[in-house]
Amino acid sequence: MRVAAGNENEQRHLLPLVDALIGRGICPDEVWADRGYDSTPLREELSDRGIEPVISHRRKPGELVSADQIVGEVRRGRKRQTKTRDPLGRQRWPIERTNAWLKAKRRIATRRDRKPTTYEAFLQLGMITILIGSF
Repeated sequence: MRVAAGNENEQRHLLPLVDALIGRGICPDEVWADRGYDSTPLREELSDRGIEPVISHRRKPGELVSADQIVGEVRRGRKRQTKTRDPLGRQRWPIERTNAWLKAKRRIATRRDRKPTTYEAFLQLGMITILIGSF
């Protein structure tokens, strides 16, 4: 587990996390990620490690979108952007759902703890309560 500031881009933590897993003898076959991780250098680095990147592609500006993919509109500052369906979203849904359950715990949603070990402990407690509730 890697704990960092909440306002950092998570993309820069992916490769060190994968390297730490490989160092422990755990080599994943695939890495699933959303559009925030879409970059050619990241895909190449994962492929060099023998891992297949399953990462959603960002929509390019001006790219035509079919009507069945449009979900709605969102505002990014002053700009309005069309929100589209993610074709890989169904496969990532269990992870996204689990993250939402963890963020429902107020102590985990906003990190106020100074020590990363305290935050990790509350993450583990949150996962235990989720797992206990599922049985």
